[in-house]
Amino acid sequence: MIPLESMQFEEMKNWLRFDDADSARLHAILPIIEPHIGRIIDLFYDEIQRHEDANAVLEGPAQVERLKGSLRRWLNEVLVGPHDDAYATLRRQIGRRHVQVGLPDRYMFTAMHLIELEVGELIHQHLTDPWPALQSLRRICTLDLALMTGTYVKSRERLQLDTLHSLLVQHLRLAVLMVDDKGYIQSATNATAQIVLGDSVTGRRWQRALPPGLLVAAALESHVDRALATGREVTLPRVDVQGTDRRSYRIHVVPLNHALAEFLIQIEELTDAVDMESRLRRSEALAQLGALSAAVAHELRNPLAGISGALQVITNSMEPAEPHAIILGKVEGEVRRLNSLVTDLLAFARPGSATLVPVDLRTIADSVVELLDYPEITIDVIGEGRAQGDPNLLRQILHNLLRNAADAAGPTGHIRLCIEEASISVSDSGAGIPDSDRDSIFEPFMTTKTRGTGLGLAICARSADAMSGRLSLVDGPLKGATFQLRLPSL
Repeated sequence: MIPLESMQFEEMKNWLRFDDADSARLHAILPIIEPHIGRIIDLFYDEIQRHEDANAVLEGPAQVERLKGSLRRWLNEVLVGPHDDAYATLRRQIGRRHVQVGLPDRYMFTAMHLIELEVGELIHQHLTDPWPALQSLRRICTLDLALMTGTYVKSRERLQLDTLHSLLVQHLRLAVLMVDDKGYIQSATNATAQIVLGDSVTGRRWQRALPPGLLVAAALESHVDRALATGREVTLPRVDVQGTDRRSYRIHVVPLNHALAEFLIQIEELTDAVDMESRLRRSEALAQLGALSAAVAHELRNPLAGISGALQVITNSMEPAEPHAIILGKVEGEVRRLNSLVTDLLAFARPGSATLVPVDLRTIADSVVELLDYPEITIDVIGEGRAQGDPNLLRQILHNLLRNAADAAGPTGHIRLCIEEASISVSDSGAGIPDSDRDSIFEPFMTTKTRGTGLGLAICARSADAMSGRLSLVDGPLKGATFQLRLPSL
C-alpha cells in the first residue's frame, strides 16, 4: 500500500507538471550556479539579519555558520535531486525545524523568492534559451515551498495544541498522575504537588509518591489492579484520611491504551465540600436544637427563680446550726447549677451576631489570661497575630477554652496559647480527649466532665462560625488537648 504522503507528493508534482526532464535541467545548471552559492547564501543571511523577528531566532555567529552549511546542502539537493520521496521527507523536516526554532513562516516565502531571483538571474546570464530551465526552477521552488509550509502549518498547529494542552494541565485543579507499565509516574498536573510527598513527581513509583495514609484508606493498590484487570474505570466516591486534620478525596483509576501510560490516577480534594456539607447539616440540627433549648430554658427559669427565692427566705429564717439548713444549702447549690444550665441553654439557643473588625489576637489573649484566677497553673502566651474577628466573641471563646484547659491540666498543670496570623491555639497538659470522643466533642451536651453542661464547646463552635471562622481539635505541643481557632485573615 502506497503511503499517503507519497501519494500527496506525486499529486503535487503532477499539478506542477514537474517530471524527470525538469530534474535533468536543474542538474545541468549546477556548474553555472555552484561558483555563486556562497555569495547567494551570504546575501540570504544578510537579509535575514536585517529583520528583527527573523534575527531573534538566531543564537549567534556559530549557529549562523551551521545554518549556512544547511542552506548550501539544501540548494545542492534542489539542483542535483533525485526529487523523490526521500527528497520530500527532507523538505518536510525543514518545515518542522522552522516551527521548533520559532521562525515566522513569512520568511520562508521571502527567502525562496530571493533564492529563485538570484539563481534565475544566473540562468539568464549563462543560457541562450533560459526559459525551460527557469520553468524547472520555478516548479521545484514552488514544490519545495509547498512541502515546507504544509508541514510548517501542521507542526505549528500541533505545537499550539500542545501548548494549549500544557496550559490546561498546568492550571487544572485536579491531581492527575499518568503512570507507565512499570509503575513510574510519567506526567502529572501542577495540582498534584499539593498531595504527593516530596518536590519531584515524575520518575517516581506512584506508591511512593502518594501519602501512605491515602494508599491505605483507599486500598488504592488493589483498585489499580482491578482497573487494569477489567479494563474499566474504578471510582471511589469518597475516601477519608485521618491525620492532623481529616482530609476527604474522590479518586478515579482509569486504564489507558497508550504506549507511555498504562493508567492514570485522578485525585479530587473534597475536604472543603465535605466540611461545608457537614457544617450545613450541623447548622440545621443546631437551629432546631436551639429552638427546643430556648423553650425549655424559658419553662425552667421562672420556676427556678421561685424555688431559689423560697429557699433564701427559709434559710434566712433558720439558725446556722439548724440541721436542715445544711440540706437546704445543698439544694440551693443544685438550683444555682440548674440556673447556670438555663443560662447556657439560652446562650446556645441565641448565639450573638458577630461584628468583624481587625483585632490583635495577642492583646485579647493577654486580657483574658489576666482575668483568670489560677495562680499555680503555668500559662504561656507565645507569638503575635492579627485577624478579622469580634472582640467580645473572641474573649468568650478564649475564656471558655482556658477554663476547660485549667480543669484538664489540674492545679499545677501547664497551658500554652500559641498565636499566629489569623489563628490562636489553646493547649493543656491534661489527659487529652479520648479518641472515641474526638468526632463529637463539639456536639451539644457532650462533656467529659462529671458535672459539666456539655454546652461550652458547642457555644464556642457556634461563635466561631458566626465570625466565619472554625474551632477544631488538633494535635498540639503539650500532651493534652489542643483547640485551634482559625479566623478570617486581614
